[in-house]
Amino acid sequence: MKEIIKQKVLETKKNLVLEEISKIFESEGFSSVKMQEIANRLGISVGALYKLFSSKEEMYYAYIEYQIHRFHTLLLQKCSTSSDPKTCLQRYVELKFEVFASKRKALEDPVVGDPLFFVKMNTQKNDPAKPIFGFLADLFQRLDSVEPLKEKNYMKLAYLFNAFTMGYVEYWIHYGEKLDENAARVLEAFLEGMKA
Repeated sequence: MKEIIKQKVLETKKNLVLEEISKIFESEGFSSVKMQEIANRLGISVGALYKLFSSKEEMYYAYIEYQIHRFHTLLLQKCSTSSDPKTCLQRYVELKFEVFASKRKALEDPVVGDPLFFVKMNTQKNDPAKPIFGFLADLFQRLDSVEPLKEKNYMKLAYLFNAFTMGYVEYWIHYGEKLDENAARVLEAFLEGMKA
């Protein structure tokens, strides 16, 4: 029991620190900030910071994982008021664009500039986005019963949809236009190619 309590305290501490680290990375980026600066801003020692994260890279992966979990929680909240899969897919697009637009500085960092960054992270770090893909796959399966789709592998559809919407984000990052695409239009463009 003592070990469980100790683990919960550590997780809570990590989440509080990640909340503050999120503000730092999203206002200043990742590469330019040193561990000492982060510790100073958090009001803790560098040693205490290294007890939570063994390296700056581990901290960044934890930050991304934390943001993915937050996104999943928000998505479930936004979809809790609707049983319509199409509405929930549209809310996914809206939320994705909103979240990425609010994190521009963090996304401009050279570390994340690697187009395969999220793919690499998912394969190296136990796929933190898996629950989101599972949720999307379930939505596509439900949608398929109403509007038949060509692809019957719903998990594959979830990954394709993620990549399709990510294309809008990447374009926005590289060309600087506003990320205010119409979510309904984006969803319809994807579904048009997937209709049976």
